[in-house]
Amino acid sequence: MADQDDDMTVIPIPASETESEHQRIRSSNDRDQQDEREGRKNRHNEGYDQAADGPITQPQIDRVVDE
Repeated sequence: MADQDDDMTVIPIPASETESEHQRIRSSNDRDQQDEREGRKNRHNEGYDQAADGPITQPQIDRVVDE
């Protein structure tokens, strides 16, 4: 049984992205985080907060009573 283990070849799982693609994504994320820290809005991040937090709904007011 030990001899069989020695004959096995390890094959890495293929990644869905290349190293250059991974670096491009990382760089984009770094820019987005820097913009957010500095309070700048950018088109790329537009809508992410709402998607993460869900839509903000205003409470429904049935009636206003002046006492």
